[in-house]
Amino acid sequence: MNDLLYAVVVEDDPDLCAIYADMLGSTDFRVETFQDGAVAMEHLKSASPDIIILDLNLPKLSGIEIFRRLRKQPPTEKTWVLIISANPAQAAELSDAEVDSPNLLILSKPIHMLQFDQLVQRITSEKRRKP
Repeated sequence: MNDLLYAVVVEDDPDLCAIYADMLGSTDFRVETFQDGAVAMEHLKSASPDIIILDLNLPKLSGIEIFRRLRKQPPTEKTWVLIISANPAQAAELSDAEVDSPNLLILSKPIHMLQFDQLVQRITSEKRRKP
């Protein structure tokens, strides 16, 4: 398909990173992966992905800090973000306003790959419907 959507996966576990990237790639996404929070954020300063898969426990820059920065910059302030974390308590660091921000889902690891695929399909359908 010519009209690929763009996804960024930020996950420090190489196996999970590959799994997420493979699943996204099989559903019409061009995928870039990052295992370091600081490197990912540097890239995201000038990128406009359609979806970001974000772990919270990352080297050099936490997923919480990445999420906060994403919501403050116009290209990514409304980008779909799937936070997937093994430590739900870490997600509790987000304020109520941050949790209520548009286009955010928070999932606890381990996630079922069917659940992941269904969420991505829903987001993909929504993105394709918008002009």
